Amino acid sequence: MVCEVCQSALPEGALFCGECGSSVSRTQAIPVVTPEAEVQPSVEQAAQPAEHTFTPAQEKDPETTSTVIVEQIDGVNLSELFEAPPVRVVEPPRFATENELTSMVSFTITLGSGESVDITRSGLLGRMPTPAEGEEFEHLIVVSDPGRSVSKTHLEFGVDGNDLWIADRNSGNGTIVREPGVVPRRAQPGTHYTVVRGTRLDFGDLHLTIS
Repeated sequence: MVCEVCQSALPEGALFCGECGSSVSRTQAIPVVTPEAEVQPSVEQAAQPAEHTFTPAQEKDPETTSTVIVEQIDGVNLSELFEAPPVRVVEPPRFATENELTSMVSFTITLGSGESVDITRSGLLGRMPTPAEGEEFEHLIVVSDPGRSVSKTHLEFGVDGNDLWIADRNSGNGTIVREPGVVPRRAQPGTHYTVVRGTRLDFGDLHLTIS
């Protein structure tokens, strides 16, 4: 214990300094030492991120939570880009291929009797149309002809891109092509003729129109 004024040593319990006579009334500063064992945990706790505790009133309402819509990207794992996967993933738009677009093109063959058939691919027409060996057709159109002016397999037709073509199958009475604004012509057997909508075909005693 020392005097705060002259720094002289004082006996325990002294009220006055024997050298300078100063009153010994001030509280001596006593340093507070924190044990090392108590300091270390506090430092570690300060380094850790604070944990947030939500009360029920703070929790998100599922009905008010917005939905995230993310377009699917080829070769990318969305779960690697987000901490949580998006609520919904939509596929990117797919464009139709050339073959699919071709299959969408259709023509309508309307017989003189009123029956009509939608055409999207190749086919045969006659009293009893029969493909030759190795041939395949999507349409087989059977017509009624009691007078047998129409051959069993009279006409062949097909869709090529946006066009429709016809060909006479070497019929007995032939096929006449009557296109709008064009002089009528007889189809040569086995030759493909591209015809437009509005064309009329005369085959035997019957006829049809293409639309």
